[in-house]
Amino acid sequence: MAKIYLDESTYRDKVYGCWLGKNIGGTLGTPLERRFGQDEMFDIWWYPDLPEGGLPNDDLEMQLIWLQALKEKGPGLTARDLVEYWLDCIAYNFDEYGLSKTNLARGLQPPVSGWHNNWFIHCMGSPIRSEIWACVAPAAPHVAARYAFEDAICDHAGGESVYGEVFNAVVESCAFVIDDRFELIDLGLSAIPSRSETYRAITEVLTLHEQGVDWREARERIREKFYNPIAQYSPINLAFQTIGWLYGDDFGDAICKAVNCGWDTDCTGATLGAILGIILGRKNLPQKWVEPLGDEVTTNVDTGGIKNLRAPTNLHGLTDEVFEMAKVVLSYWNTGVEIGEGHSSNDEPEYSFDTTWLTGYRANSITFDLTTLEAELVYDDKPAVVGDASTRFTLMLKNPHSETLRAQVAVDLPNGWQLEAPMPVTIDIPAKSQVGLPMAVTSPPDSIELSNQGTITVDVAGRPALLRIPLVFLGGFRYLASPIYEGKDLDSDCGVNEATIFGRIPAGWREIWRRTNDLEVEELFVEKAGIVYLVHFIKAERTQKALIGVPNTNRMRLFLNGELLHTTEEVVPLAPNEGGDGSNYAKGVLKAGWNQILVKLEKAKDALEAHFLASGLDEKHPINRGDALIGIERARLPW
Repeated sequence: MAKIYLDESTYRDKVYGCWLGKNIGGTLGTPLERRFGQDEMFDIWWYPDLPEGGLPNDDLEMQLIWLQALKEKGPGLTARDLVEYWLDCIAYNFDEYGLSKTNLARGLQPPVSGWHNNWFIHCMGSPIRSEIWACVAPAAPHVAARYAFEDAICDHAGGESVYGEVFNAVVESCAFVIDDRFELIDLGLSAIPSRSETYRAITEVLTLHEQGVDWREARERIREKFYNPIAQYSPINLAFQTIGWLYGDDFGDAICKAVNCGWDTDCTGATLGAILGIILGRKNLPQKWVEPLGDEVTTNVDTGGIKNLRAPTNLHGLTDEVFEMAKVVLSYWNTGVEIGEGHSSNDEPEYSFDTTWLTGYRANSITFDLTTLEAELVYDDKPAVVGDASTRFTLMLKNPHSETLRAQVAVDLPNGWQLEAPMPVTIDIPAKSQVGLPMAVTSPPDSIELSNQGTITVDVAGRPALLRIPLVFLGGFRYLASPIYEGKDLDSDCGVNEATIFGRIPAGWREIWRRTNDLEVEELFVEKAGIVYLVHFIKAERTQKALIGVPNTNRMRLFLNGELLHTTEEVVPLAPNEGGDGSNYAKGVLKAGWNQILVKLEKAKDALEAHFLASGLDEKHPINRGDALIGIERARLPW
């Protein structure tokens, strides 16, 4: 592709406009944000709440951390680098944030950290973080897309949200040189799989707009066709963002229409505000929307949402640092894009995208560059071991050389663990080919920790020693399950003493294992309606406060150490996170030593889904409740 020249003053104005538009849209939508989407539309056409400097928003402030990461790690930044900043600088534990951080804290790497045991992989946590990648890769959408992918897989691997962030990053990168909204949307769509829900939701808006359907009616049709009760569901929000863009008469009208569609209102307003801010530039943004916010980005540093922030929060300083980083990124990736004062390209660039890299990645695998070989560790089952079944995984070894290589593979496991096939083994890997080595591991139930670490050693004949590959398995969760008490409801006496502290498995009960938070209770009820009791044990190293919940699609009652802790307050849509859903969670105190949790779970005629979660509490910063519980056991029985 021919070289692209960007005028420095225009570029700076667009970057400034991006962040300012992001702040405007986020401040507009934040007061209307809800946990669950509501059928009724909003009707706001000005800021509902307007503190000086605007409202803090994770959509924007987390990207300050990503700029910091780029500066400190360099333009070769990967997901593995970003997760260090997740743990160092981001204290938020909302939904996918908390679940993926728990995986990281227990030893998993991306993309598996973003995929495993994460119910929220289709939510808005990553599509909202796209602007930084576009601003450091202006007119270089392939680079912006790659950064967006590395970012998204940290906490959304395998989900629609990866496509949402790539779409936004491509649109925003191209918006530095293209103004036409239809062309920009088409470019964003061409960068993501056409089979994805995100693609279909956005194209549905294009179709409705082309047919002359009114924007309110378009919203209703999108809500019906792509409905999800979780307000943060990504595809419907990308569609509402597009409604605002296509139907908006001007900047303010567009962001208000996006927000009035509902669902994740701060995100749709903020992202559309950023896109329009790039297209219009700071100088063309309406003064009435700009004036109340000023030049500072309000953050949640004081309330503990983010910490160890070193990037500037002043928009002038932020624009300067983004510009300096953009020059480094554009050169590093050999993009053919140059930013200079007083010159710019007259011809509009042409872009095309190959999406095979995006559709071909495996969320359940981790890759390792061993120099001599390329390795991929694939978790064929979940990356969690259980005491009643084997756990399968595969080691893929790729030989990039021009001759066959012979390798000896050995696996070192925790004490008591066993591989189903003997090790070590010697394999030949043909030139320019790869070989898969399937394996399965079993563990005695009482040898399963919260995190379990082994290593894989690969020795290649005649070559330098290779790095060892970390083999990490999380511990599965062990429960006791009662028989089904048919025809009973939550208030029924089922003949179970709910204050009992169990010292053995009761007659008629059985032991079950789960690899994730999902209790998979339909398997227990076998289409019956009634009550089931589940008992779970947690051994804590110290006395600590915890948030314990059983989010479910009906009702439950929760007992901690023989005392009633909580009863479902109302039936709400399922949202199994580590921070609570407003109905099925309660604060409790885990004592040092063994703790017993008894769950009484009710199923009516409809299918039941239920999850069990226990997380730490940050009482100083309530916004961050849902920390990973470390230093506990959840796979043993007290006796």
